[in-house]
Parts: sequence; structure tokens; C-alpha cells
Amino acid sequence: MPLIEAGGRGGRGPASFGRRAGALALVAAGVVGCADAGEPTTGSVRAAITEGTPTDGDPAVAALRARRVLCPQGHDVDTLCSAVLVAPRVLLTAAHCLSSRRFEEMEAYFGSNVAVLGYHARIIEAHVHPGYDPETRQNDLALLLLAEPAPVRAVQLRGAPLDGGAVGRTIRIVGFGASFEDGDAGAKQTGDTVITSVDATTFRTEAGPSLICGADSGSPALLVEDGVERAVGIARSGDAACEEFGVHTRVDAYLADFVEPYLEAVEAMTPASPEALDPGEDFCARACDEDDDCPAGMLCLPEAFGKRCGYRELRSGLFGDVCGVSADCDGPCVAFGAGSEQTCRCFTPCRELLLASPAPEPAPSAGCAFGTDVHATSPASQGAAALALVALACACATRPRLGSRPRLGRRPRRRSDRG
Repeated sequence: MPLIEAGGRGGRGPASFGRRAGALALVAAGVVGCADAGEPTTGSVRAAITEGTPTDGDPAVAALRARRVLCPQGHDVDTLCSAVLVAPRVLLTAAHCLSSRRFEEMEAYFGSNVAVLGYHARIIEAHVHPGYDPETRQNDLALLLLAEPAPVRAVQLRGAPLDGGAVGRTIRIVGFGASFEDGDAGAKQTGDTVITSVDATTFRTEAGPSLICGADSGSPALLVEDGVERAVGIARSGDAACEEFGVHTRVDAYLADFVEPYLEAVEAMTPASPEALDPGEDFCARACDEDDDCPAGMLCLPEAFGKRCGYRELRSGLFGDVCGVSADCDGPCVAFGAGSEQTCRCFTPCRELLLASPAPEPAPSAGCAFGTDVHATSPASQGAAALALVALACACATRPRLGSRPRLGRRPRRRSDRG
């Protein structure tokens, strides 16, 4: 039977300590094989914890979501995975949850359902287990650092080794999977499952009556001992129908060499100064080499006129007047920056500026002469002028055949890659 990763999606890696952490390359959209016996190729079914119950408890369990870009900041973005708060600023999740988006393109939602109000926390760093293997899914753990402490209490982690004596025990699972088959994830649910086997780094479960399913990757499995409930595992995968088994990464196997050193380092670190952001900057003219050259939440994207900072869906562009909704603008109203420094601005894609700016005709005697009367009185017009010159230069790079006329201002082909 095909196997589904409980998260369905996920960033690149391995991401290291600091904002310049790379992201994981890559389990594409939750489709990989597994080295564990009896776990065949992954499927793509998405559903909630089976036989689960909606809950407004377990405040430390968070949903990992695509970062909201459009204003007003609604809830119509993908819920990718689940996670659990293990320190005031640190979430523990599955590494494969970072397979399709950079951590800076994600947010952590604390609440009961993403369709209602809750707290969205900015993620500023991802620390993936250095031994994570996307093909076998061994060491499938990652730690995410939040910009500010979350407004909820962290869970306790179980440090005692999990052994064969745990087989047959009932544990509780909590996650943000979809509420119906092929539906949208985002409602927190909980249910009981039963441990069926334990190995060196993982354990398996069967329905008791619940099992993990789509978008539940990274969610905690909780075990009560001596009246205290502690996280004993992190959801990793299960069968495609979410009916036969679930696989969880053991927390205790990674405390000493992975989780605790990171928590100690975070506790000792000095908070970074807020990043200086200027929405008036001409991002159509500003080149970049890598994602870290761009403001939070933006990528360094390949465009027809070079690499520029922008958004995965909207591409690169210029920010204009402050707005509340897209109706205030000629285009979308987009969030710029993050946290308390975030503002909503009207956004104009660089491509539109390029197409709207007629390029000057070349001088008869000089195949690539530029006009000298370009006037730019605003960031948008400056970007348009710069792009028009770039378009002209590109058109002149190849000399036309004798008797033919250069076709200037032609719409550039759209790049199929999205960063």
C-alpha cells in the first residue's frame, strides 16, 4: 500500500544555525521512499487525524502555514504541517516539512482553527538534523526558531528511553490535518493511537481508534506517566489510506545530541537587531545573488532582466502607497516586512512596468543607442525606466538580419521556475 508523509508538504536543508540557514533539498511535495521494512512508496492523500475530535486545547501544538502575503491578512493560505512548542521560541517538527518552502516563507499558527483568529508567529531560523536523509527519512527532525516567544507554554519532552515495554500502550496524537478527504487542513484535532513496535529511532502505531494523516507531520505524540503528559514522538509518516499504521520519530533518541544543545544555544543567544527595511527601495533595479540578500519572506528570483527579490507567486515588483485591501490599489495589496515592522503596500510587478514602458527606438546610425531623456520621478517610474533600458540592451545584444527591424518592447517569456 502506498505511504503518505503525514505532512503532505514541506523546505530545503540542511538549514544551520543563524538566518543564513539553507533549506532542505528535497522531498518534493511529500513524495519519497522509506528504508523501514513494509513502508513502500509515498502517496499524496491528505486527511485529518483519523477518528479524531476537534479541540481547542493543547495550545503548544501549532500549524505550519505558508506565510501570508496579501492584505488584509486572511486565512486562505496552505496549512503545510504541524509542530509543537518545546521552548518559548522553539518549535520541534519533521524535517520533511521544509521540503517545498523556505522557513522564511512559513509562519506558525497557534490556535484551534486557522479559519478563526489566532496568533501567527514569524519563523526566523530552521535547524535541520544534520543526518536527515530525505530518501530514507532517517533523522526526520527539525527545530524552528521564532522571532519572539510564543504566548503559550511549551510541552515537556520525555527523556527516558522508549523500549519494547511501551508496545501496547495508548498515546494521544494532536495535529492540524484536513477535516475531510481532499479538504483543507487547519482544524486542530486529537485522538488516541496504540504503539505496536519500537526501534532505535522510531515507533509505529495502529488505530486506537486514531492515526496520523495528511498535514499531521511534525505533530506530537503524547504519553502520560505519573500524571504528567510528555511528548514522546514526532509524526513522520503512515499508509496512504491512514488506516493501517503511523510512524513517529522518537524524541528521546535525539534529545542529547540534537534538541538540547540547540535549546541551550537559543537561551544564550543575544536577540538580533531588527532588520532595516525600506519599502521605497527600487527592487526592480536591485540585483540579488541568493535569498538571504532579500527582506524577510522574499526570495531571490530569476527574472528575464536578472535576479531580483520578490514573492513566489507575485514575483518581483515595487511597493507603493500604504493600503488596506487590494481595492485601494491598481494591483494587489501586499504585506512588506514582518512582525511589528510589517506594513501593507500597493504592489506593482516589475514585468508590468517593463511592458508599460515603451523602449526608445535605436538611432539609425547606431544599432544600440539609448535615448537620453528618460525621466523618473517615483520609485515605480525609476524601476520602469531601468527595465526599459535593460529590455533595449537585451534586444540589441543580437543584431537583426539585414532589412529586419528590431522588435522592442516585446513581452518577455515567463519563466516557469518559481524560485
